[in-house]
Amino acid sequence: MSKLRVLFVVPSMKRAGAERQLLDLVNALPPEDFDKHVVTYRANDGLELELDGDNVRIYQLQRSGRFDLALGRKIGAIIDENEIDVVHCTLQNAMLYGLMGRYFAKRMPAVIAAIHTTKNADLKHDLADWLFYRPMLRRCEQVWFVSSTQATAWLQKMPFLRERHRTVHNGISVEHYDPVEARAVGLELRKTIGINQSDRVLCSVAGLRPEKLHSVLIDAVSCVIKDGVDCQLLLVGTGPTEPDLRRQVDRLNLQDNVYFLGATSDVRPALSASDVMLLVSAAETFSMAMLEAMAMELPVITTLVGGASEAIVDGENGFLVHPNSVAELTASIKTLVTNDQLRNSIGKRARCTVVERFALSIMVQNSAKHLQEVSAINAS
Repeated sequence: MSKLRVLFVVPSMKRAGAERQLLDLVNALPPEDFDKHVVTYRANDGLELELDGDNVRIYQLQRSGRFDLALGRKIGAIIDENEIDVVHCTLQNAMLYGLMGRYFAKRMPAVIAAIHTTKNADLKHDLADWLFYRPMLRRCEQVWFVSSTQATAWLQKMPFLRERHRTVHNGISVEHYDPVEARAVGLELRKTIGINQSDRVLCSVAGLRPEKLHSVLIDAVSCVIKDGVDCQLLLVGTGPTEPDLRRQVDRLNLQDNVYFLGATSDVRPALSASDVMLLVSAAETFSMAMLEAMAMELPVITTLVGGASEAIVDGENGFLVHPNSVAELTASIKTLVTNDQLRNSIGKRARCTVVERFALSIMVQNSAKHLQEVSAINAS
């Protein structure tokens, strides 16, 4: 049986959830079964260097303008030169160029659109989905979603996707996120930033952007400390709200409790140094950071948005709170910080959940099945 030839199109390889999922998928698909190619067309930030160069061919193209026909022709040439069977497009803009490439190619590979949004940030993006991308989704043989909640939301607004949609939950390497192996780097990080080993540490891994609601998190930490429960907070990430958040920390006199650690390519030291993970965003689809923390046996407190409830059962392997609820967040933090036995048992159940349902191997197996399926249907 010959290899399935797949071209993965993604705007750029940057350190974000959709791109990380694609990287893990491409690297993990078995090279004996898949001939793998990746196209990017915007500036990368180094994540592309983690692609398996021995088994993945990488094309770093350049886009000129918002609608670049020349880029489409280049992708079409790659399709023909490598006899591509399936074009897999991560994010809607990549779908544009994947379909454009098929238009200019002599071959007619199947096209898959992998969508990573549930609720758009503004009306402009809603209109783009309806007026610009909706006709393109009709031309895709499959459309992938990363959670059942996300799929339901899209099917409500675009029912024609029902027959062609597939749900492939995000997955992570449970071997990479091993709490025992990472223990030493967590202890070292605590020592480096001056946190005692006996201190209770909270952690948030998320870009410092308005929708991530870090201001709500900081308010909750302030309430916890005012109630006599001491804790420290590690903020991993950068973004436009950082100056405002720093001013909020100063205003609440939390300079000795909140640490801005910046961006990092490896979150394991911060996770291992922590006792509880907090993700309080107003908008998520299916958080990779949530799964990483769960795999590290960290209890996760996250907002009831997107597919969070597909991974977390409230009170069993994590806590679910409503967005913008300082009171709920404060109560959940106090419960976990003050109850070692509960915190440890929830953390262990969290890792079991990831191992059983959201391991990278499961994501790869499901993805491979759908890639083979769409290729066979397209060839018939």
